[in-house]
Amino acid sequence: MATQRKTPAATATKPRVSDEGRFYEIQQELAAKRRGPYRLTADIVIEPMTRRQAKALRTTEDEEEQLAVLLGEQFDAVEELFDDRPLDEWIAFQEDLYAHFFGAGAAELPGGSEGS
Repeated sequence: MATQRKTPAATATKPRVSDEGRFYEIQQELAAKRRGPYRLTADIVIEPMTRRQAKALRTTEDEEEQLAVLLGEQFDAVEELFDDRPLDEWIAFQEDLYAHFFGAGAAELPGGSEGS
């Protein structure tokens, strides 16, 4: 009977995170400066982007996919909220969202989203 080889991903465990070391210090330094969640409504809160989401953005094909990655689990709720609203509200929301997370004018930078 052949034995199965375990891949590194299958045998890897999450590293232990403690409150010491440079990793912890970087977290503490950034915590005071980090922008908080984007609160669109009482029920729709968009969390700051993670590294996993940033990596997923690189593989997206279009603006809607990019927005879906950024909005995460709130995508459907945001879509439903704006579907029957005037287009200028949708555009203003996108501009405000990107400004909140990436700074004012982020959509105008090379590589920024045309629709935002």
